[in-house]
Amino acid sequence: MTSTEKVIFLDIDDVLNTLESRERGDLFDPNNVEALNAVLDRTSAGIVLTSNWRLSASIPEWEKILESAGIHADGRVLGTTPWIEGASRGVEIAYWLENSLCLVNCYTIFDDRDDMTPCAEHLLRTSPENGLTIELAREAICRLK
Repeated sequence: MTSTEKVIFLDIDDVLNTLESRERGDLFDPNNVEALNAVLDRTSAGIVLTSNWRLSASIPEWEKILESAGIHADGRVLGTTPWIEGASRGVEIAYWLENSLCLVNCYTIFDDRDDMTPCAEHLLRTSPENGLTIELAREAICRLK
């Protein structure tokens, strides 16, 4: 097993973008990217994509997509959660944690959704208006230390 102590389960829409940035046609908002980079720069966390977007590209492609958006993702994209028909996002995260080759000691979830049972206590919920904020990033840094 690979030892990865810290993981960020990452949604894209309403986390790395906002309603306003999506209306402009931008998948990533610079403010949200800056907030995520603050977490990545201060922790050794890996990234697991949970967004429905995860189904549209491979893991190496996602790493390049994130890097091209200015996200400090080089070597940090560990994978994606599985698509489990009818399951909540929390169940998909729990499945990944149980079946991953990584040993995870702590994790946080950045998502605008609240269907996180059985992982709800790890959710830092974002909003469509603001996405990932510096305040939520600070909370994540505390949780991942």
